[in-house]
Amino acid sequence: MIILSINFNHDGSAVILKNGIIKSYINTERFSRIKKHPGIRQEDLDLLLHNAQISLNDINIVLLNNWHDKNLDSQEIIELYGDDLKSSWFDFYVQGSKLKKVIINDIKLDCLINPSHHLLHCSLAYFTSPFSSAVSFSWDPTGYGVFHCKENNINKIDIDLGFSISKLATAIYSEASSIIFGSGLFGAGKVMGLAPYGYESTNFHSNEFYLTYTDFNKLVRESDNSLVWYYDKGDKWNAKLAYNVQRFMEEQLVVILDKLYDYCSLNDLEPNICLSGGGALNSVANQVAFKRSKFKNIFLHPACGDDGTAIGAALWYWHDVLGNSKREFSNNELMYSTITYEDEIHDLLFSGEFEDKLQIEKCDDYIKKTASLIADGNVIGWFQGASELGPRALGNRSILGDPRNESMKDILNSKVKFREGFRPFAPSVLNEFAEEWFGLKDSPFMLRVCNVLKSGLPGITHIDKSARIQTVAEIDNPNYYELITEFYKITGVPLIIDTSFNIKGEPIVETPRHAIDCFLNTGIDYLVFPRFILKKK
Repeated sequence: MIILSINFNHDGSAVILKNGIIKSYINTERFSRIKKHPGIRQEDLDLLLHNAQISLNDINIVLLNNWHDKNLDSQEIIELYGDDLKSSWFDFYVQGSKLKKVIINDIKLDCLINPSHHLLHCSLAYFTSPFSSAVSFSWDPTGYGVFHCKENNINKIDIDLGFSISKLATAIYSEASSIIFGSGLFGAGKVMGLAPYGYESTNFHSNEFYLTYTDFNKLVRESDNSLVWYYDKGDKWNAKLAYNVQRFMEEQLVVILDKLYDYCSLNDLEPNICLSGGGALNSVANQVAFKRSKFKNIFLHPACGDDGTAIGAALWYWHDVLGNSKREFSNNELMYSTITYEDEIHDLLFSGEFEDKLQIEKCDDYIKKTASLIADGNVIGWFQGASELGPRALGNRSILGDPRNESMKDILNSKVKFREGFRPFAPSVLNEFAEEWFGLKDSPFMLRVCNVLKSGLPGITHIDKSARIQTVAEIDNPNYYELITEFYKITGVPLIIDTSFNIKGEPIVETPRHAIDCFLNTGIDYLVFPRFILKKK
């Protein structure tokens, strides 16, 4: 059984699932270089099929997800790029009223259109989780979904969480993001980073205080009455509003998880929670709410946002509709895509195109040397294997630095990423040391935030002494694990700074050419490919 599943929302993506296995996946923005590019283009579809080594004739069913026939889903996408991005999609035609057919490249295929949006999110989180039963919760600015999950079945739950959609923290968070940064879609992650700067001990409010603020305008007025600004190079941001809306989200999620735990207890589900949707990218709220809940286990897929809905739809159809048993996924399967570039790296480096710009060193011991370069204070562009699923760098498309370096945060923000100075950087830590250094282990997807328990780590310690960690196990990424191990041997510190390989406003690099272009136009000191170390001439 071969399923082609496509997401037409922002963060356009597509997947080919063959007998329950992901054979090929693409995230459109990585190739178009237009951040959050909706849908997929013909060249993306061609690459998807080529990578899976199948043809359209082999497809049994096509799932068209989040497809808005007349408009793009997000007004912000239209404002930024215009509605013509829709014209970049591959050509397809849908026929039939009940039993739908889609015609792609003159081939007529069975299709299913627009399964529930939150079903897709919740299916991704549950069917890739290690749980045999759980409650799966999705939330984003459009609303939320709650699903009862057991074995290979997932069913929607009509449960009153006590919040209307307009009062949902994710919707209010998006509004605050628009006020502070001019964008709900692009600014939400920045709000999370800015929030700790807005804390005032003299104006501390109880948890209940935040739960009473179901009127967004009241929350804004409260923030304006006790403003705390963050200043950086002539710009300023309302840190108090960021703090208040972040606390609002945390406290609302605490209440939601309490209600969902009660549901599990009454309905013979194990105490497992799966989180998804754009709201689940708020790693601070995730950890605050989970720690205060009675749930025993939590799971989040690295592609929590709409880029993961294509996979969620395919897994839902395979397991719930067709009745196939749930299976175990390795972390590696969930963290990384399917397209690799070993041959392209070699061909590009020795094409002569960069002869006057790059000094190329062939180095079989490149991992050990890279660790030494990091320890000496250099910024490293690290490129290997297939790119990450989701927005977090997880050791294949990463910019790396020394967490002990007091200047590294400012260097990375100002000379490499070209972004706001308040934004923190995350550590990748060897899993066997994670509990000692952070009080948390087994967080491979960088979606949970915890306290930094050791001193001397200014590069990854946020102003509130927190960090969003990725734990690295050898089985998940052997080369990256070896790199951090070598750095530990040199420094006694079992972690490094890891941020996504891109600059502000651009998608993460996908290809070797993208990596070289980024390297040449930023303050990255060295670019490392497997067995090659590059330096600018």
